[in-house]
Amino acid sequence: MTPSLLSVLVALVVISIIPTVFSESISGDFTIPDWVKNTAGWWADEQIDDAVFFQTVEFLINEEIITVQIPTVDSEAVEEVPGWVKNTAGWWAEGKIHDITFAGAIKYLISQGIMTVEQEQEAESLPPCPHKIISGYACIVEEVVEVNDFYMELNGYNCCRNWAYVGKDYLFQIETLDGYRGNPIDGVTITAKIISKDGELRYDFGEVTTVKGTYMGSITIPNMDWYAENILSVTGTYYGVEKTIEKEFDVLGKKGSSGGCGKKNPFDLSDRDATPKGIAFNNDGSKMFLVGKDNKKVYEYKLCSPYGLGSASYTTSLSISARVAEPQSIAFNSEGTKIFILDQNTDDVTEYALSTAFDISSASFTTQGCTGIDRGTSNASKATAMDFNDDGTLLRVVHRTSSEDNVMEFTLGTGFSMAGTCTDYDADTNSNTLTDGKPEGMAFSSDGKKMFILGNQNDSIYEYTLTSAYDVTDDGAILTSTFSISGQEGSPAGLAFSSDGKKMFIVGSGNGNVEINAYDLSTAWNISTAAHV
Repeated sequence: MTPSLLSVLVALVVISIIPTVFSESISGDFTIPDWVKNTAGWWADEQIDDAVFFQTVEFLINEEIITVQIPTVDSEAVEEVPGWVKNTAGWWAEGKIHDITFAGAIKYLISQGIMTVEQEQEAESLPPCPHKIISGYACIVEEVVEVNDFYMELNGYNCCRNWAYVGKDYLFQIETLDGYRGNPIDGVTITAKIISKDGELRYDFGEVTTVKGTYMGSITIPNMDWYAENILSVTGTYYGVEKTIEKEFDVLGKKGSSGGCGKKNPFDLSDRDATPKGIAFNNDGSKMFLVGKDNKKVYEYKLCSPYGLGSASYTTSLSISARVAEPQSIAFNSEGTKIFILDQNTDDVTEYALSTAFDISSASFTTQGCTGIDRGTSNASKATAMDFNDDGTLLRVVHRTSSEDNVMEFTLGTGFSMAGTCTDYDADTNSNTLTDGKPEGMAFSSDGKKMFILGNQNDSIYEYTLTSAYDVTDDGAILTSTFSISGQEGSPAGLAFSSDGKKMFIVGSGNGNVEINAYDLSTAWNISTAAHV
């Protein structure tokens, strides 16, 4: 039996046991507005509470869309909404059952005293309202020449979220109220739109009108490009008076999947590559990139919260096997339009151009340069990590030999370009002798005043204070702090920091695990304050 057929049969069984009171005072010659179906669906999914849904029911009854007789409540009436009523509302919202069946469920709620309805007072003798102020859902006639003020509330009920999951609906509710009594105002013209925090238009709802002082809207969050904080901007106009209110909300990962924003530390990489090496982020921490030695690929992940491992979801990969034999480290230019791969086997840096910033699916090979940067010919001589200064005119390479471990500086003829000249500084005067015998990773603070080296020999991070920005000479770099990561990683291979220096990330494949470990720094760029989270 197919699932769809099963659901229909279940619906029929439930409907067949609905009390016969349903058929009383209910006519089939009516149409319930479509927006009510949205509300019924939210109620069935427990996204709004009973009080909000009951307000909608009052509207249907007072507008005579559903006609029922208000009964005398039985002394043994049920007090809570039965589960089958919510099921009925959900099926009706999905178009699986008729309006009459839904109306019958409403009649049952009223007949059992589960909900009460304040019916509108008769006002046949009153002239039409010059404008409608709804007080207790009764129109109050007011001769208004000029409207001095009104106000709006956005997401005034707890049910209306200030967050949303990708693939799920973001729900919101706008209430328009008069400035004197705080009563709902009917017929206010509303324009609503969602913009990103940097001003990019996400969605335009266009022009709508409040009904009984309320407008309920929703939008399905399409993708992780919405990860950044979003703003719902609402402008209401009433008798020439205009008001604007805004509310921020966050978009999270896909609910119930690995894309959720919960804690995930360490982050498992074994499904991609057994030997991950370098790690990098885009400028705002919404994307994470890893280079894998085994499969010779660069992997791209989207993060729904900046630098949040718990929100990481794999998106795509870039094969570099045709150009890079033994990838070791990755870096980007400042704009994210170039990516660089350090090859430990061929002793060079491979450059790819990205037609879309920080999107490796748009990568195309450009050139290879800085050949021989490991300065050696034996297997004991290795280049293990690289980094650029801010303008890309200096390239630093961690250099391992059997006798010495240091950081080499190379000057580039053109910033962030492997196509031009690449000049080696004098190793005797412009290198830094490192503490760890197996340096594997490198990073600099945002101001260039600190250098961090990842050591595989002692499973530690070494912090060097530089006398001047990016000065990696023996005299210019002073070891000031050491932080052990041996409790989490036995074979560290890559190191990165968040842009503010308050998060540190270590990539490794030791202790039987292939993973990323994250650390919080209570003081930016100070590893002595680091704690595994």
